[in-house]
Amino acid sequence: MSSNTPNLNLLKVNPVTDGNDTFNIDTMLNDNWDKIDTTVGNKVDKVSGKQLSTNDYTTAEKTKLSGVATGANNYTHPTGDGNQHVPATGTSNNGKVLKAGTTAGSLSWGNVNGSEVVEDATHRFATDTEKVTWNAKETTTGSQAKADAAVLPINNRLNTESLTSIILVAGQQILNATKNARLQGLKVQGRTLMPLLSDSFKTDSNSDGMADGWAATLYGATPSLVSINGGKAQRITSTAADTGTPRRLERNITVESGKRYVALVDVVTDGTSLAHLAAASGTSTITNATSVTSAATKTHSVKFMPTTSGTIILRLYNYNGLGTVGWVQFDSLRVIEVSASDYISFDSMTSDQIAQRWPFVPPGINGVDGLYVRRYGRNLLPDKPDTLNANAKMNGPYDITLTITTGGGPSTTDVPVKGGAQYYLRATLGASAGQSYINYYWVNSSGVATYLSEISNATPQGKIINTPSDCVALRFNMAGSIAGTFTFKDWQLELGNAATPFQPREDSLIAFGGVELHANPTDGSEPDILREVNGRYEVTRLWREMVLDGTLPWEYNSTASGYKALRISKLGAVFSGNYIVGFATKYNGQTLVNTSDPIATAGADKFRQRAEDAYFYLSVSSADSGWGDSYTPSVDEIKAYFNGWKMALSGSTNPYNGTGTKVWGYQSNLYEGNTNTVPTTAVPNWTPYQLLYRLAAVTTEAVQEDGSLSLLEGDNFIEVGSGYVSRERVTPSTDTGNWYINNDPSLYSPGGDSRLKNKAREILNVFKESRVGAWIIEKAATAGYGNSRANQPPAIYDPSASYSVSYIKLDKSPVPGVTGFYASSEKAQLRDLTDGVTEALARVSVVEAKKAEKDVPAQITPTLLNGWETYGSGNAPYYYKDTLGFVHIGGMVKSGVNGSPILTLPPGYRPSATAGIESISVSNNGSGVLIGNVEVDYKGRVTPYSGGTTWLSLDNIPPFLAVN
Repeated sequence: MSSNTPNLNLLKVNPVTDGNDTFNIDTMLNDNWDKIDTTVGNKVDKVSGKQLSTNDYTTAEKTKLSGVATGANNYTHPTGDGNQHVPATGTSNNGKVLKAGTTAGSLSWGNVNGSEVVEDATHRFATDTEKVTWNAKETTTGSQAKADAAVLPINNRLNTESLTSIILVAGQQILNATKNARLQGLKVQGRTLMPLLSDSFKTDSNSDGMADGWAATLYGATPSLVSINGGKAQRITSTAADTGTPRRLERNITVESGKRYVALVDVVTDGTSLAHLAAASGTSTITNATSVTSAATKTHSVKFMPTTSGTIILRLYNYNGLGTVGWVQFDSLRVIEVSASDYISFDSMTSDQIAQRWPFVPPGINGVDGLYVRRYGRNLLPDKPDTLNANAKMNGPYDITLTITTGGGPSTTDVPVKGGAQYYLRATLGASAGQSYINYYWVNSSGVATYLSEISNATPQGKIINTPSDCVALRFNMAGSIAGTFTFKDWQLELGNAATPFQPREDSLIAFGGVELHANPTDGSEPDILREVNGRYEVTRLWREMVLDGTLPWEYNSTASGYKALRISKLGAVFSGNYIVGFATKYNGQTLVNTSDPIATAGADKFRQRAEDAYFYLSVSSADSGWGDSYTPSVDEIKAYFNGWKMALSGSTNPYNGTGTKVWGYQSNLYEGNTNTVPTTAVPNWTPYQLLYRLAAVTTEAVQEDGSLSLLEGDNFIEVGSGYVSRERVTPSTDTGNWYINNDPSLYSPGGDSRLKNKAREILNVFKESRVGAWIIEKAATAGYGNSRANQPPAIYDPSASYSVSYIKLDKSPVPGVTGFYASSEKAQLRDLTDGVTEALARVSVVEAKKAEKDVPAQITPTLLNGWETYGSGNAPYYYKDTLGFVHIGGMVKSGVNGSPILTLPPGYRPSATAGIESISVSNNGSGVLIGNVEVDYKGRVTPYSGGTTWLSLDNIPPFLAVN
């Protein structure tokens, strides 16, 4: 097949395929030659030594080249200044600039620094410091976020009612509060302790050095009772001549199989002697406590669960080795039945926890009595010392001048503190010569004081005090080093390690005097509950305690061999099965048996009330009452027994069986208080029978609190305790000099008898009428009934005024934990303030209403006793108290017996314990008018002692001031 060449387009044939074909000469040959000839005619002949490029060479280009000057390509670059070549760059010079060198014509690559640039008003460099400052400047967005974050807590505090819950345990503690606020929502659960044994070692009737009820194996050691804290303690002192070890005292207690018990005793020694507590069954020791050598009081304890009912022996040991001289001391022994859970947790409790859980309480039934919560002031020191030295003078609160002719002259103050805490002491001290100083000691639970340090006018007048763990108080002595005049001002002790501005001590307290809270004694179940509801306090009460004394309407029921069954009207109680849910104790604290058996066959020291019974029954042994089996006691004789009296055949201690002369004496000692007339008053210091029973229906009753507790921002030193008594009426006594409150005549007879109803651990306030009076309160009174007494000089004593005292009893009762909360945000505090004002206004209106009622006092109709009846509907007996506190009694009665009370006035309507009211009475015996007498005693009993009983008028009883 034919084809064409690529450049001249000449026709070609393929000899293989086209060899036998015919072709046209013009097409095949002539045309091809013509194309070749034309192409050859257009070429340029080659000249030797010359050649052309592949590009076309035009006339214009030739003309241009002709214009180039001769030698134009012979160029040499100048070498003078300003004509240098650019230096090589290289990777090492990236980002650099050309810089002139220090010599003419030199160039180099380099960096530009700040000093090489000229700044002007619009072109400035920034320093690192300026950059840091600018970078720290907040952006609008960031600024808003920070502002929102800063405001959020404030908004929350103002818009949210935030409350902080708190839990306070029994005893002393330190609580940190985030705000100054009031304690709100206080809630307390009741608790009841009934010790199987409660021995304070207070009596040694035969003066053998051993408390009554104890036996001894001493090998020559010496027993003795020593005075402590208003009571007694049992001491055993080993001698070098002792013939054996260990020396011990022991006594028996009766226990029941399967029940769980703990035995506790407070122990202190001389610091080296060994004290020991053990419980034994016969010759076998069943439990031991670790021996104690502490010079500070420790609670020693053991637990045991008898496998058989019977007798357990408690033993107190001086465990010193033979020939070792030293003493050990025991106090406040108690044995208490506990629940299964408490028995298990006992092993994991510390000594302090055990002591708080089972404190020493008197024999009988003990509920939470008179709960109080006290927050001590930020300044823990009072405005005057507990004991002011005779050479010291109070110029005013926190201001003393001491003038002495030789060194010393201490004025002493003790303040309770928490062990293991930090305090700061400061004062302003001055001296005319030498040094005025305050030295301080730490005091352990046994009252042993150990010196720590001092501050003085010559040393820093402020120091940090770190209290040891065994510390319960700090003691401060203000004194001078030599003869001279010394001043002490603005003393202050506070929690923490630095001083705050001086302020006087201001305690805050909330208390519930006269309120007793109980629970099931065996396991603590079903407790009474005290709580705050809408700003007022109320008790949800499930239990009722009764004092089974001679004021109750006792009746004779029946006689069995060795005992009598007595009764009172049926109690509204809960029943378990067929018997009352209740607990009872005798005058000596012995637990009575709750029996479902018929009381006539159950035996002595039992009580019973079945659901279908019309009475509550109690059985009394002839050994206790003095009533022989063939004698039936009268109602008044039964009442005398429950007031602490025992009957006997005159001239003997034998029970009275109906023949011969009757005589009565004290239950504790038949030879004391002897009388041939049926006693109508209680034996002094008598502890009556007690009953605690579960109420048939839960009741709610309002209670009145004393005070309101506030918390301070920061650390607060707080005490939760019991035994608070509110405003008990008292009649001061005098030694013709000072006037005294709570003077014990057995300790200071010239001071007279002004004892309170209970031994006082601490008098808090003395009130003249309704206001705090100017009385000096002695904290460590040697002549007080208990540990405290108050005195007042005759110049300011007002004999026409009435006085009352708020105090804390020396006798202990269970102390529970307390829960509550405080307002921790401003909104919550404002709410609390508003509620407080509302509550205050409501109370004011109630007070005004009550005053209006008192201005027109209502007459109260009493319950008549002992067969006395109302004489006629128009002459019904009545009593009332007027606005000045005077009690008025009137009306007419009949059909009673002289010597038996007509009625009993309630507390608050009774005359003074030292001044009963005697009055002339007008009566009739059916044949004529008689003149007799009626007495109103301090227990409120209105009793006629002579006159007729056909009718008897009470109108001649004069009004008297109610102080009891």
